[in-house]
Amino acid sequence: MNFKELFEVGVNFDTFVGTGSKSERDRIPKNYSRVIFSEEFIKSIRNYDKKINFLISAEMWCFDAQLNSTVVKKICELNSNFDLKVITKGRGEKFVKPLLEIDNFKIPTILVLDENFELLGMFIEKPETVKLENFEDIKMDYLKGAYLKDTASQIGNIILNR
Repeated sequence: MNFKELFEVGVNFDTFVGTGSKSERDRIPKNYSRVIFSEEFIKSIRNYDKKINFLISAEMWCFDAQLNSTVVKKICELNSNFDLKVITKGRGEKFVKPLLEIDNFKIPTILVLDENFELLGMFIEKPETVKLENFEDIKMDYLKGAYLKDTASQIGNIILNR
């Protein structure tokens, strides 16, 4: 399967959230409320006039997926040219991993695709800023959403710098 075919079999964000347990589902509104975009970011995303398709491989039990896919959902709400679909980790490992030619598949894998489903860039698991830190020292802040702005910035850079 190619990216377009995977996108077509993906589910919307609300359906994805519905696959989680009650406690997993309850985290999403909390995460959503913690996603704060700058006015400059909002303006840049709203004024972006090309189609963007986000294909996310994730599972609701994954804290990284709960946090970072929520950022993508909120970005999509800013621009009607943006669409989001979620596929399972299993589909990601079976189809996305070989398409990306990577050895170690992690979730969430967030693919930023153009209108022709060509890959513009990707976000894997956590923001790069978190990967540079000693994760154990910042883990609680990360889980409380302190780094969601970094996720937004990283994904925004993929979109706006194409």
